[in-house]
Parts: sequence; structure tokens; C-alpha cells
Amino acid sequence: MLGNGESRLGLDLDYLKERAIVWGCNAIYRDWTPDRLVSVDIEMSDEIYRSGYCFENVTYFREWCRLPAEAFDMLARPEHISRQDIDNLDSFIHVSPRPEGWDEFVMSGQDLDTMRGFREDHLRQFPDSRPEDIDRVLGDKRAGLWITWCPPTDKVIEARSLPGNTDYGFAAGPLQNLLASQFDDPKEVYLVGHDMWSETGDFVNNVYKDTDCYQEAGGSEVPPDNWIDHHKLIFDKFPDIKYYKVNPKPSDDGDRISRVIEEWKNTPNLEYMTHDELYERLN
Repeated sequence: MLGNGESRLGLDLDYLKERAIVWGCNAIYRDWTPDRLVSVDIEMSDEIYRSGYCFENVTYFREWCRLPAEAFDMLARPEHISRQDIDNLDSFIHVSPRPEGWDEFVMSGQDLDTMRGFREDHLRQFPDSRPEDIDRVLGDKRAGLWITWCPPTDKVIEARSLPGNTDYGFAAGPLQNLLASQFDDPKEVYLVGHDMWSETGDFVNNVYKDTDCYQEAGGSEVPPDNWIDHHKLIFDKFPDIKYYKVNPKPSDDGDRISRVIEEWKNTPNLEYMTHDELYERLN
């Protein structure tokens, strides 16, 4: 399992892929091809699909429901963005080119009124939040409709194919862990680059920070609470799988990356190992 925490920089990903099924998430597709790719963010998923990546490579998206071309005019309408009188609502509709013979599309997004409600609720709960961080995650530009025309076939799988027709609302990192645990029938799972914190405790930790669909380099560290909780649910759900949290250094509670995670203590099917130990184990 490859997360996009900066601790994975410098690892020989090709070496890992030769020896294991490798799952990746989000923008890793820009510079390397995992065996499976997972994305749940609407804008990121749209970018991945429009690049053509999914035509040749297995990709899991949160929702992927193809609709017939005849439904386009009914669905791609400004009134689906907001019920208020707002100028330029057409600018919130993002439509990919439609090559000849592509007769289905996928539509996803969030209406502007709901997004503004989320922002107001967040600011009431966390009044000291940095405005630039809020704008990146809950700003008006995150609202809209993303409409992507599809060829007759691709390699997209809807993540909600999990039992119960859900993906439990997990972020991409825990979701790739859940999908692999559910469908690959592994004996062991290695979590690489799944950094829960940044080294400094101040700024975002991500290989792709300062690029499209990601926070700026000076953005605040993302709270890892949900990631921690969701991985723990997976460890407990699959007690016969051995999980390894792979860190750059030996476990050290004073190191924000290579630390033992308090909430994961007393988890019998979890161990920690270093990058060097991972190479030795896979050799």
C-alpha cells in the first residue's frame, strides 16, 4: 500500500512492484503506475480519467455510474449548482471533450449551497482555522459538476462494490487498504508512505503538495484522526492478515513519522518495520 506521505520519497517503487501487488492513490499516477490506483476526490478522479490512465490501468473511484448521452441536457444545468441567484453558474460546470462514438458520461460533484454550509459549520467548530486552508478544502471552487465523457470500455471499478454497496466514506489511503484486504486475499499488507503526521507538525506532508488538487506547501498539517481510526477498523476486521506499518527509521515515540501510534497499540496483527527491513523481507 503506497500512501503519498513524503517518507516514501527515494524508495525503489519498481523493486516493490516486482515482488508484490502494489496499490497507490491519487496523483501517484502522474509519475508511476501501481497495480491498482484508488481515488475518492472528485477533481482528482476527473483528472485521472481525462488523462487516459484508466483506459489501460485498473482504477477504483468512489462513484462511477455511467449515464446515457440523452440525459446530458437534463442533468448539466446551472440550477443543479445553486438555488440562489448567482452570476456565472455555468462556470461551475466542467465538461470533458466528447470524442465521436463516446455515448456515455459520468457526473459527480457538490452543489454550491451545500459546500457553503459545510464551510460555515467548519468555521463555527474551528474558528482559528487558516482561511487559505479552508478555501482549499471547502472553498467555492470545490463546488460544481464534473462531467466526464467515457469510451465504450475502461478499467474503472466503483469502490462501492464492497459488501453492502459502500466504501464507508474512507479516504483514499485507508480505502486502498480495505480494498486490498477484501479482494486480494493477502497474508501480509505493508503500509508504505502512510505518514500520519508531518515531521514539523506545522505543514502538510504530501509528495504532491503545491500541485493541482492538493494543498499549498505552506498549508497546515492534515489531522490524521480519521485515517488512524479507519486503518484500525481494517486491522480488526481482518485478524488473519498481518499488517506492517513501514517507516523510514526504527520506532521512536519522539519521531513524528516513525512513531508507534497510540491508538494501534495492543493490535495483535500489526507490527512496525523500517524501509531497510522491508527490502530485506521482499528480497
